[in-house]
Amino acid sequence: MNRKGRITGLDDESRDYAEDEDRNQPEVKFRLDAIPENVRVARELADVVLLGWALRHLMEPARLIVSELFTNALDATPGGDVFLLFAREAASVSIGLWDSSPAMPIAGACDPGDESGRGLHIVAALADDHGAYPVRRPNGKLVWARLNT
Repeated sequence: MNRKGRITGLDDESRDYAEDEDRNQPEVKFRLDAIPENVRVARELADVVLLGWALRHLMEPARLIVSELFTNALDATPGGDVFLLFAREAASVSIGLWDSSPAMPIAGACDPGDESGRGLHIVAALADDHGAYPVRRPNGKLVWARLNT
């Protein structure tokens, strides 16, 4: 956020939602460039959505999940577009991240000294459910996590 409290790095449609007073839509989608600076923007959007839904208690795990999913998308489609999705269901919130790479994420083994490779393990530890599936239109995949409310 900049000094005025505005989230920077968004397209106009995403900025309109983030700055709107009425955020009770059950599904929200944001388009972001797959650049490192937007990991922070994605976390801030998670805060905006969850606060709008009066789900403050899910902010910390959601921020970590969003960070890990976005970072994986950066590796898969650097510089491309990604879509960050939130859906509020009766007893849960789903977080999804679409990118244009057809390669499905794999949670591999990692050693304590490794600097990467833990993202999907972190998502699995925080989420009540998670997964990924291919998407045909637009081509790519959606990686998702669900947090029970």
